[in-house]
Amino acid sequence: MTLSQIFFHQQTVFAISFYCVSIIIAIMTFAYIQQKINNPFTLFCWEKTGLPFIKTLLIIEFILLIYPVNFGIESAPTITELLHVDDKRSNFLLNIIFLLTFFYPLIPLIGKWEEFIVPLQGIFASMIIFKWLCSGTGIENYSLFPDIKTTIIILLISLITHWLAKYFAAHVGEYLDKLYNREGFQILVFKAVILIMQSPIIFIYGIYLGKQIS
Repeated sequence: MTLSQIFFHQQTVFAISFYCVSIIIAIMTFAYIQQKINNPFTLFCWEKTGLPFIKTLLIIEFILLIYPVNFGIESAPTITELLHVDDKRSNFLLNIIFLLTFFYPLIPLIGKWEEFIVPLQGIFASMIIFKWLCSGTGIENYSLFPDIKTTIIILLISLITHWLAKYFAAHVGEYLDKLYNREGFQILVFKAVILIMQSPIIFIYGIYLGKQIS
């Protein structure tokens, strides 16, 4: 499958639509809980752990929904089959993506670059699932690390799409703030469109992996 075929595949459209609805519900829930917390320490803990956990659930939800189309293939063991091989797999996937999300701001040099957090989440989740896929199908010769060309494309798209998402969110968010006479739409719009704009990065990496087994 080509990048355009993956992006407009019905499974991808459903996954992105479901993600957008989920992000709206998640942000509203996060804000509601945040307003109900009166203890400063509890509020600090919630902001530092609650939001990364929500982000983790959302990106994993997206990756699971688009599998195996994200690898450019349509025939593969189901995600349920891959997860049921070992009861610890679900927790492992959740823990790895959560730790990445939680500690990313602390990573030297790249921690301040928000442009790479969504791609890294998607890439790590895809990497783990692909490894399980290869293990389940008996494939041993594969590489999880993209070549230089793919890496450069991923970096460029990450930077460009993040800027476009911010630009789009700033203008649309401001319009919605005025329309409904309230603030906060900019963050909501940005969170909703950033995955849509950066999803090709996850697909490009997935295609690189998928070509090794197709």
